Amino acid sequence: MWKHSVFAKNLRLTKPFFEKAGVKQPEYGEVLRNLLCDAFDFVFRHPRPSNPLPILEEMRKGGIILTAHYGNHELFGFKLAESGLPLNASVQEQKPKFFDMWLQKKRTVNGKCFTEKIKPEHLIDFIDKGGLFGLIADQNVKKPPPHSIREKCEGSFLGVKVRCNPLPAFILEHRPQTPVFCGYLGQIKRIPSENFYVHYHSWLENLILENPARWYGWFHRRFGF
Repeated sequence: MWKHSVFAKNLRLTKPFFEKAGVKQPEYGEVLRNLLCDAFDFVFRHPRPSNPLPILEEMRKGGIILTAHYGNHELFGFKLAESGLPLNASVQEQKPKFFDMWLQKKRTVNGKCFTEKIKPEHLIDFIDKGGLFGLIADQNVKKPPPHSIREKCEGSFLGVKVRCNPLPAFILEHRPQTPVFCGYLGQIKRIPSENFYVHYHSWLENLILENPARWYGWFHRRFGF
């Protein structure tokens, strides 16, 4: 079955966290069904959020937005770009190549792809021009970050040690006043720039405990490095 071994390993690693919280871990089938439904909505329907998000006006000035494999994360990026935000999101290249090309077309709004690659050396310039840098921040990062920001990129998530994407910490090292947001399709909020990954993980853990079957990180090798 598709990624069943990864799913099972993640359940084993996070079991103590869920037992302490008194929450039942999800079953493979229910998570997969939710994922397929969200994929269908992204490809064919693009449903709109029920309520407007006032914080979008604050985000028009730029910053960092951290999201996760929670709910319809692909549709979330599309909606931010559709709202006119200066978004450029970091994404991993997918295989096979034709699927990645198709996905990039789906990530295009008004003729502009909101996931065009930005080289790290150009990130600060992008932020200085009022850009909004986005990334799915619950992905495993194998390569150690630079020593100067290493402590900011390692922490605990669902009771397991994790290493996080260094790009937000890199931006904040050079532009410490950059606002940081986190959110998904139904909710966005601003979080402190100091220890931002601690606040991000706390936010995401609460979401997952509310509905563990809506987090699709179960299918990713999030833990261990």
